[in-house]
Amino acid sequence: MYIQLMPNAAIEELYQHYQGVRRAPFSVDQFTSFLAFFPALLIAASDGIVDREEWQYCQRLAQGLGHSYREELEPEETERLTHLYRQEFVYLLQNLSRWEEPFLEALAKYFQHNRYAKKFVSQTAWLFADASNGVSKEEESKLSDLRKRFALSKEDMRPFDELQGL
Repeated sequence: MYIQLMPNAAIEELYQHYQGVRRAPFSVDQFTSFLAFFPALLIAASDGIVDREEWQYCQRLAQGLGHSYREELEPEETERLTHLYRQEFVYLLQNLSRWEEPFLEALAKYFQHNRYAKKFVSQTAWLFADASNGVSKEEESKLSDLRKRFALSKEDMRPFDELQGL
């Protein structure tokens, strides 16, 4: 399940800053989709190590993000975008301390006007945490930080309504 968020001024500003540093050939819409999954990367790295299973989830996430543009792009371009998402995930995981605050600040500003996006992004982070043998102490701590940052209840971060009872 992927959504494409519509960028706002905070996201556009972050996009320009990121492009100034990385020169990643994202459109602003592709960057906005990429930004939406940043909290999931924080969860993956919350214990200080991204293990094989967590990296496989990151790779699947990159593939899903890339393929979410398959109706707009040629197959070759979709694969390039998927590779770009993977490459930028690696970069972000190696540079979390530089990008965590600007990414979370842009998301917080965006969420002020888009409750569904906030819930989607938050639930995706929770699913990422729960995917590898339950939620660890470090993941729970990071989830707690995200709840406070984005003014979420614990229930806001539980599985998507469609997944309840599975």
